[in-house]
Order: sequence, then structure tokens, then C-alpha cells
Amino acid sequence: MVTAKKTLSAGEWILLLLGVSILFGGLVRFLPGMQAGFPLNDGGMFLSMVRDLRESGYALPVFTSYNHLQIPYAYPPFGFYVARILSDVFRISESDLLRWLPPVVNTLSIGAFYLLASELLGSKLRGALASAFYALTPGAFGWFIMGGGLTRSFGSLFLLLTVLFVVRLFREGGWKTVGLAAACGGLAVLSHPEAGIHAAATCILLWIFFGRTFRSFLDSIFVALGVLALTAPWWGTVLFHHGLAPIQSALQTGSHGASLWQALYKAVLVSEGLLPLLVVLRVIGIAWGLWRKQYFLVVWVVLPYLVEPRSAPSVTFYPLTMLAALAFADAIPHLISRLRKMEMDLGELYKSRVFNAVLFLVLTLLFIESGLYGFRLVNNSLKPADLQAMEWIRTNTDDSASFLPLTGVQSPEIDPFVEWFPALTERRSQSTIQGFEWLLGDAFYTRYSELAGLQRCASVACVEDWSAVTGLDYDLVVLREARTGDLTDLFRDDDGYAEIYSADGISVFELRSP
Repeated sequence: MVTAKKTLSAGEWILLLLGVSILFGGLVRFLPGMQAGFPLNDGGMFLSMVRDLRESGYALPVFTSYNHLQIPYAYPPFGFYVARILSDVFRISESDLLRWLPPVVNTLSIGAFYLLASELLGSKLRGALASAFYALTPGAFGWFIMGGGLTRSFGSLFLLLTVLFVVRLFREGGWKTVGLAAACGGLAVLSHPEAGIHAAATCILLWIFFGRTFRSFLDSIFVALGVLALTAPWWGTVLFHHGLAPIQSALQTGSHGASLWQALYKAVLVSEGLLPLLVVLRVIGIAWGLWRKQYFLVVWVVLPYLVEPRSAPSVTFYPLTMLAALAFADAIPHLISRLRKMEMDLGELYKSRVFNAVLFLVLTLLFIESGLYGFRLVNNSLKPADLQAMEWIRTNTDDSASFLPLTGVQSPEIDPFVEWFPALTERRSQSTIQGFEWLLGDAFYTRYSELAGLQRCASVACVEDWSAVTGLDYDLVVLREARTGDLTDLFRDDDGYAEIYSADGISVFELRSP
């Protein structure tokens, strides 16, 4: 970009920047999975749910086999069906699909974001700039390229497309746009439970700012009816088998009650990178949006935390990125022109060598920081020794046995060993949290705290007391020595346990007596 010439047309500049965004944005999304050799972080429960579709002959199962808990198969199933079809047609293993499909879909979302940003910012030039920031913001893509990104990446993609077509619907109308908005909205609902909630809330906000006519109200009703019709086979089956109980349970695990101001402070002012470039641009962008009365983007920053706080950061990221683009392309050049007392044609800014040189430098720094962030993700994945131990457990232990994996990781949602354990061993894990959002309701966070306390245990007595207090019995204990330290030696010295497996820092102990 630093070599862009004055003869470069606006269309060529847009294509160049969009190509750079997709190429290098895709690279930082694919590299962590390539280096890890296994899906990043989570996805164990989803692996079981994809395999369940094979056993059911593609019919929606009543329960998932994951962790032998009779967890209702109530999770939106679009990503599972896509993975199942790809696995059967192309003979790709399910675990490989959980490794590669999320970054593929999240890379596609760069293009969807470009279309939406261009629509909301009223300029393809600004849309291309926003898509570059979207593609290369350190940390913004993390949750979407993990194994659990099988659903999150599709949810993000269809959320962006839903908002895009609803904006066009309110501005242009037309039955074709109604159909596209309904189709994408339905796929958002079928992809991820929180994506559907945020899509609906954002569409209401769009109507407040860009609709407010009787015709747009009718169009909104038609879109909503289309979404209901498209998703009916899924939610109708879930309601038939389980009623509202699992959905009501899941709705109580959205982190409601968390501090709004602390969440906004973290979203706007905390940077995953070493240099707070985007933090500065976000602050300037918000100020610019308020000054220029572009209130929609500013309100959209806040809305997700009022609707569903748990996944709000990933949705708030969309308007924040657009505001950062406005700061870079409008606010800062405007300030410079005022200080230098000279007129600056912002519509021709892309022709400026200085502007392109600065942009090249910023994107280079973001690419480096995104690469470093991705490198950190590599360590949060199962290693060959983990897979070997789990395979040994699957083939050498009673399938009715209950296990207690101890890793020392106090955040159950970022503990790949504990989450993947039930899927790969086909055994019951008492220290796994995944799936309980559909069972425990507001007691979910009580269980979460209990499991965090378990991983802090530094003695055999602590583990046994925890089991007695929670009522979660176990037959075998699995320890990863690198994280649990001396606890492994304490179990070896305890006469109540017999070590039946030990290799590469992983040990399995069998309880001698109840």
C-alpha cells in the first residue's frame, strides 16, 4: 500500500485493501490451528454432537451422548449438520473439521463485514478500511477459530449478513431483501443461541434509527415470520421433547447482572496488543460519532451488554471497528486539516502517499500483534500425550466409570483437557462444565465456582472433601502433572489409590475403595 500511485482508482484501492484484509486476516486465523495440530481450546461437546448425527441418521437427536448426562440436544444444530455432511461426503474426520471449518467461516466473515460497514458508513472506501481493522485486530478472532467456533463462526457470519440485509430493507425495500434478511436471520438462530438474540436486538435498533415507517414495520413482521418458519423444525422438535426447560436454563447463563461500565471499559480501553493503537482510534471514533450525530454506531456499542452480556464483546467489536475506521479516515484528517488551516478532500484521501504509508504501518503492526496473539492460542490445545492418555482410557477402563480430571486450570471454559475428555474417552467426567448450561439454570454458576475450587486443591483430602460436599462421586482420578504439581505424588503415596497409567506427565489413579 505504501507504493500506491495517484493513478490508482478508488475501486482498485478498495480491491487492494480488501484483498490484503482477507489474505492476511485469513493467515492469522489459520496459523494457530496449523501449529497446534488439533482444534484450539474448546469443541469437545460439539464433536460428540456431530457424531450423534451419524448415529441418528441425520435426524435431530433427543439427547447428546456427551458426558453421559442426558443433555438435551437443544443447541442450534446448523454447524453440526454442515460438519456431518462434509465429513460424510469428503471423508474428513470430525476433529479435523473442528480444526479447519471455524477459521474458514470466520475468514469469510471479513467479506460480510466489508459489505455491512460500507452500507452503514455510506462509503466502500470506509468499508474497506473498517474490514482491514476487523481482519487484523488482535484477539477479536480468537473465540471464532477455536473448536467451539464451529457454531460461533457461523453465528457471527449470519448475524453480520442479517444486519446488512435489514439495513438495505429499511432503505430500499423489496421482497427479495425481505427473503434474504429472513434467511440469514434464520441461519443466525440455527447457528448459535446468542447470535440469534443479538441479531434480533440489533434489528430492532436498526428500525428505531432507519425504519419508523408503517411499511418498514410490515417488512419487519414478514422477516420475523420467515425466521420463525425457517427455524421451526429445530425449535419445534426441541419443544416437543423437552418443553421450554433447556431454553430457560440456557437463558439464565448469559452473565446478566455484570457491571455495564466495567464491561464497556474493557471493550473500549483494553487492548490485546502491545501498542494501544486501536484503543486510541476507538475513543476518537466514539467522540467523532457523537459530534457528527452518528448515534447508531455508538448505541450499538452499548446494546449487546444490555441484551446478552456473555457474548457481547464479540458483537460490540463490530461498531467499535467501524468507529475506529471513521477516526482514521475522517476524524484525524479533519483535525489535521483544521490545525494546518488547509482544506482536505476526505473523499480523495486514499490517493495520499502519506495516508497510505501510515495505513501500511498500522496494518503491519496489527498483523504482527495478531500473529503473536494467535501464537498464544497454540498452547491452549490438546497435545499428543493428552490424546494418547485419553485413547488408553477409552480402551482400558469400564465405560460406566466416572472420572475426575484435575489440571489446575481454574477456568473450566478454557480447559481443553477437561472439555475434550468426555468426547474422546467416551467416559463420564465430573469436573466438566460444558453442557450444564442446558440443565442447571441459575445454578450453573454455582457449579462453575465449585469446579474452579476443585482445581485449586493441593491435597488428596481436599479432593475427597470436595466430592463429599458436592455429591459428585468418582472412580478414577486423572492428573496432568505439569499443572497440578506435587498432587500427583500425594496420590501415589495414598493407600486409597492405585496408579494404573503414567506417561508423559499424565497419571490415572483408581480408587481402591468407596
